[in-house]
Amino acid sequence: MWRYDTLNIVVVDSGVNKSHKIFKQDNIISLQYIDGNIIHSNEDNDLFGHGTAVSGIISRCNADIKITVVGIPDLADGLDEETLIFVLNYINENLEADIINLSLGINICEKYNELYSICETLNDKGTVIISAFDNSGAISYPAAFDNVIGVISGQSCSKTSEFVFVEDTVVNIAAKGSVQRVAWSSPEYMMIGGNSFACAHVTAQTAVFMQEGARCREEVMRRFSEVALKKYSFPAYGNRSNFHFKIKRAVLFPFNKEMHSIVRYSDLLSFDIVGVYDVKYSATVGATTSHIMKDSSVKDILVNNINNIDWDSFDTLILGHTDELSLLINRDDLKRNLISEAIERGKNIFSFDDLTDLGYDSTGNIYFPRIDECHLPPNRFGMLYRISKPVVGVFGTSSRQGKFTLQLKLRELFISRGYKVGQIGTEPSALLYGMDYVFPMGYNSSVHIREYDTIRYINYIVNDLCMREKDIIIAGSQSGTVPYDTGSLAQYTAPQCCFLMGLQPDAVILCVNPYDDIDYINRTIRYIEACSDCDVVALSVFPMNIRDDFSGIYGSKKRMTDEALSIHRKMLYDKVNKPVFVLGNDKDMNELAELIINYF
Repeated sequence: MWRYDTLNIVVVDSGVNKSHKIFKQDNIISLQYIDGNIIHSNEDNDLFGHGTAVSGIISRCNADIKITVVGIPDLADGLDEETLIFVLNYINENLEADIINLSLGINICEKYNELYSICETLNDKGTVIISAFDNSGAISYPAAFDNVIGVISGQSCSKTSEFVFVEDTVVNIAAKGSVQRVAWSSPEYMMIGGNSFACAHVTAQTAVFMQEGARCREEVMRRFSEVALKKYSFPAYGNRSNFHFKIKRAVLFPFNKEMHSIVRYSDLLSFDIVGVYDVKYSATVGATTSHIMKDSSVKDILVNNINNIDWDSFDTLILGHTDELSLLINRDDLKRNLISEAIERGKNIFSFDDLTDLGYDSTGNIYFPRIDECHLPPNRFGMLYRISKPVVGVFGTSSRQGKFTLQLKLRELFISRGYKVGQIGTEPSALLYGMDYVFPMGYNSSVHIREYDTIRYINYIVNDLCMREKDIIIAGSQSGTVPYDTGSLAQYTAPQCCFLMGLQPDAVILCVNPYDDIDYINRTIRYIEACSDCDVVALSVFPMNIRDDFSGIYGSKKRMTDEALSIHRKMLYDKVNKPVFVLGNDKDMNELAELIINYF
């Protein structure tokens, strides 16, 4: 079997105190990164002590090794990714490295591709890179790369020779990271624990494996698998929820609130709407879409009776929520019969409702949004991603106040300015507009995950958008954000709160109604800013007020006059001290987009 003679281990850390009695002087070389250069250092240069501790653990391994320590001053204050990339390139070009120990990392990696590339180059040469994850529990880099061995602390690893093997592309090995006695600067020894020291123990064991014949990362991982105290594996998962067919010509049924947005923003669709249908009892049949929506700017389409549907005119039936309609007309079989005939005629079906109760899967020419456990990424010991791109959240004080409309408008305005927009929609129609993900948590929700799983899933898909190099990410919630009252579970907003915690937006636009109580608006703002450490940068007023009748907020609404809106805006600004914009006002919407751009 081929074996190494002396293994070259490079440690990138805070430096090393070579005079510490733990070291044999002839097996430690000290380099130091200073202002874009790496120079030799003959003096003790570890003012912190961390690099001395890590190097001391590695030096005790039962293998013939030489350690080169590249010291980065002020590492205790944080690591700059440009510095790490520079140092790794230097190692690649100037040093013989069999193993690189990185008991450090970066949470927010804006130069992901560049850092990954140098790690891949080193890995291809046979250099085994071992890196620690962040002690806070966040996913960090380069530990999370699939060409690096990523290390965490293992509670069951009480000895330096004990390891847990994880069958995963992100987290790979757990090792002894509990409080232990390590070499330090001042004092001479320290009782301390953390992933950094677990990483050093993995490096020490890797040196043994490589001197026994392992020659690359894959062979080292196989050896860890053979000696592991325990093994973990994660279930398979599907990370996308997209539809599988091309839409060219579509019809809509029924013509309810959700369909209004599709007609209003039809210019954002990649297909044509060639028909709109409803039942004859709906009071919409025979009218046009612009008349029903009281908006002359929208596409004017005659609403026809669903009994007279022209099957030859379209390839896709966009089927909205029908449960309330079925009750209204006493037709339990309405949805089932329509779907059956569409399938028989070879049509695509894009349904807003979950169809699993009717025996259908979201496959082939049928799609409906559904989020369940199979969509969840692995629960990597609770680790979450830090987000590297700007995130804008749209939240509200109630339902039916234009949150989704605002998201569509912001999408349109940012794209028109040349920005690459990543977007998560909470309406079932989100994917029709080219949004990247749908999380259908609104009316008739088909989200079947809760609490921590929601946080984990939203965090995962936001990070996925960051990896796809989006310039800005937009996502909005449903209904209200904090309870109006705590006397009933129906008042609680647990799904919205979990969505907010998973999203962790940087900036939020809060949608409000003209009749909202000012104290409630302020309470909502305080909650959002406290829960996600963000700024509520503006309010968006839905310009419809309740009519003066006995039904209150549940009754019909009428559009406010420009004069009334102007007075209300000033009052809101005085009371809340936030910029106020009116939904649907083109000038306001452009100013809001500019405010967000300037904020970031």
